[in-house]
Amino acid sequence: MNDSEMAARLQYTLVDPSASRADFTRHVEACAEYRFHAAMVPMCWVPLARTILQGTGVRVATFFGIGMGHESLAAKCMLLRECWALGADEVDYQPNMSFFLSGMEEQFAEEGRTLARMSEGRPIKAMLELGYLADRASKVRAARMLADSGVPWVKNSSGVGEKSEPATVENISLLKEAVAGKAHVKGSGKIRTRQQAEALLAAGAELLGTSAGPQIVGVRGKDHPGHPGSGQY
Repeated sequence: MNDSEMAARLQYTLVDPSASRADFTRHVEACAEYRFHAAMVPMCWVPLARTILQGTGVRVATFFGIGMGHESLAAKCMLLRECWALGADEVDYQPNMSFFLSGMEEQFAEEGRTLARMSEGRPIKAMLELGYLADRASKVRAARMLADSGVPWVKNSSGVGEKSEPATVENISLLKEAVAGKAHVKGSGKIRTRQQAEALLAAGAELLGTSAGPQIVGVRGKDHPGHPGSGQY
């Protein structure tokens, strides 16, 4: 896989709460320069990213509920609607892991069904937190429930929070097996090297979320984009 092919699999991510408008501008400009699959930015910066990326073919991605996912279903519906209205092409969301852990599987599944239906074919990705689940069977069941609910993408984690696991070959392989072709798989969490990225893609991930995009595609001797938190997600 050459650098261009690798870049097309990366969603270059900046989620640091201390990042400024200038940091986000540099981040999105780097996405355009290296032709990453998408610029992943917080919701409030979606219009800025949309303007910068116009005509580049690079997608605008955003998220809500990251690290927690405790919003009510009605609130998540409103947040998703706002993401689309702002101009996002893709949205990652945190499913309510508390529902799943409480045995409230129907509520967990209904959240996925409702958000998938609202998306009308546009890509949404459920940021599962596999690190919250004690055994393999629970991890497989949670991923399969989301895929069966019509959620088109599942992830191993948000990459944020104490129990949010880094992406590993093992959890990507588990997700790929669990969704059985009904959903796509994205990896996220501490993906910092080319070797990691290639291994995760070989295990079945189709996209990777990372704050180390330029390093992974082989940038040398540059500070790109120089934002706070680079390499942390």
